Amino acid sequence: MPQALSQSNFNQQVEQLFALHGPAAFAAPSGHYPQLTLFVEEETVVAESVSSPRHRYGAFCELDKPLSGAALEKQVRHWLNSGEAYALYLSMNVCRYNC
Repeated sequence: MPQALSQSNFNQQVEQLFALHGPAAFAAPSGHYPQLTLFVEEETVVAESVSSPRHRYGAFCELDKPLSGAALEKQVRHWLNSGEAYALYLSMNVCRYNC
């Protein structure tokens, strides 16, 4: 049975994806989708692009209003570092780890 990633492992992997694609690629205003969303395969966090059928079901930072530049990056990093991203990952996989 698979185990959930620890928050530190999850955050570290997401930070690597941020370094590769930029934090802004994982955020969008409410009602829209970003360029990339987050999924966990086995024990690896992966970025799904809009060309993937799973894209719309992945985790991303949903913004209350459109942001850009430093404000956008700050919001996405807060989403990750506050534990919101990890909580979303766990909620999306509750049956996967507990059923």
